Amino acid sequence: MPKPDSLEFILQRDIIETMLPCLGNEQWQPLYLSSGNYPHRFTLWSALLGDEEAKRALEHDSWDLLIGDGKPGFTQRWSDGKEMTTYHRFDMGNTLRPIVLYRHFHGAFPQYCEIDEEFRLYHDLAEDKARGLLLDFDSSGREIEVVRLGPREVTARLQYLRQFQAGVQLHLAIFIESVRYSKLPVKDVPGGRHEKTERKDDRRWRRYIGEAQMVEDYESFSLVNCKVVLPPPPLEKAGIWPFKKDDDSRTVSFIIKVDQNGDPVEHTSDPAALSNNFGANPGAPHYLTPVFFRREVLQKYFAEPNRYTVADGQLTCLGLWSCQIDNNLPDRVSVFLGDLGRDLPYEERLHWRQFNVSPEGGISEINFRRSFLAQFTDPQASDLVFRQEYTDFGHDWEKVHGWPLFLPPSAADSHLIDTVRIPTTNSQTEFDEQVLQLAKLLVGFLNEKELAFRAGPLEEGAKGLSKLESYFEATKFADGKTIIQFLRDLQTLRSKGSGHKKGSSYDAIVAKLGINLARKPDGVRKLLEEAIIALRIMRRHYLKGSKSQP
Repeated sequence: MPKPDSLEFILQRDIIETMLPCLGNEQWQPLYLSSGNYPHRFTLWSALLGDEEAKRALEHDSWDLLIGDGKPGFTQRWSDGKEMTTYHRFDMGNTLRPIVLYRHFHGAFPQYCEIDEEFRLYHDLAEDKARGLLLDFDSSGREIEVVRLGPREVTARLQYLRQFQAGVQLHLAIFIESVRYSKLPVKDVPGGRHEKTERKDDRRWRRYIGEAQMVEDYESFSLVNCKVVLPPPPLEKAGIWPFKKDDDSRTVSFIIKVDQNGDPVEHTSDPAALSNNFGANPGAPHYLTPVFFRREVLQKYFAEPNRYTVADGQLTCLGLWSCQIDNNLPDRVSVFLGDLGRDLPYEERLHWRQFNVSPEGGISEINFRRSFLAQFTDPQASDLVFRQEYTDFGHDWEKVHGWPLFLPPSAADSHLIDTVRIPTTNSQTEFDEQVLQLAKLLVGFLNEKELAFRAGPLEEGAKGLSKLESYFEATKFADGKTIIQFLRDLQTLRSKGSGHKKGSSYDAIVAKLGINLARKPDGVRKLLEEAIIALRIMRRHYLKGSKSQP
């Protein structure tokens, strides 16, 4: 904004020449703004207009709908000598209505703004009152801010406004009133006291400059009224069914084989272009053609456990989408070509494409049995087996003994069991993270209170593993010492690796556990396999007959 008392300030060219042309042409469209007092008072308002109202609106400068108008109400008229009372959803008529509702309670309650309910429901927007937002969500459930609501400002994403206009076939009118006071005498303004009006296409403006006779300390003032009326796009731009653009229909190709020269051969994942068992597209690759990926493809999903779940044979995003995957392979992930095109959103297919590799070998035996033989089969990969063993063991222990050996995690740790995994990379960070999670699940979550109660006398200051060791001794568990030693070594690896600076003591515990840090995923796989053995040995002693073992 120009400096007060400057010529540019009183002429308001920034409003007329800069702001007015931008209305309806930027990503975020203001629908309501109210700011300032002296020397500048600015108000912007909006409304939805039918065709006839839109024509009339551009013939005059006054607002067609005032702030606060457009609420439900009644009209009365006389017909054949009788008074007729009619209810209206919008008191100005259905083709002249607000898109923002200004709620004012005369000091009895704070004022606030609402967006038109039809607009909110049209786009099925979620309302976040704490942040003053109306939200849409992308294919993976990430927020898209559509409307920002404040007590003196409401803005909306232009794309959603225009889609709504297309659906309801109403014009969007934007009104501006800008009043500025200046100490600059009117005689120093080119043209002096004057009034000027211009109209061009869907916009018009009027400027009046005169003496500030009723306001102390100011010599002049200018009043600018602007109006923009944006016609609705064609109905085909409505943005919802049956006019919604299907972004997920865009195809992505994947490597399915190599040719006689060893070069990769790609094919679209569009299910409509694949063959199947019912005779579709003869000669095309089959829907169930396996496509292979580096395990790093899953890192994105493990990093957001509140959004994604990587389970045995399944990748799921909230309640939005789910895709069958083969994560029982030792160093790859496989997905059927048709499932990539049918079950994953377009953006996700692009993500997977980055990790696509030429096929080596086939799908896992587990996936073959499930997909082609329709057999219920337990997982084979050590991380998936551990998750199942740990969950089932905890459930069966509490069922048999009446108390949990492992306490349930807090909300902040609820993701741990679902993100225990063989590392997707060879990084030290991911290795340390997995050691930490495994130690938390097996040691940090021990029910120390119950163990101490059942273990008999304990040394002063005894910790979780000491209590577990005493419990093993009290219950005559012959393999207890072996399991305790493994858990102590795991705890030491966690402490020396994640909790302290790495040094010779870290190297010693790594060597003791037989871990080759040049192949860190194999190191975690080894720890998981030992943990699985420990759980199964404990099951045989403490949970006899509670569940059959493979």
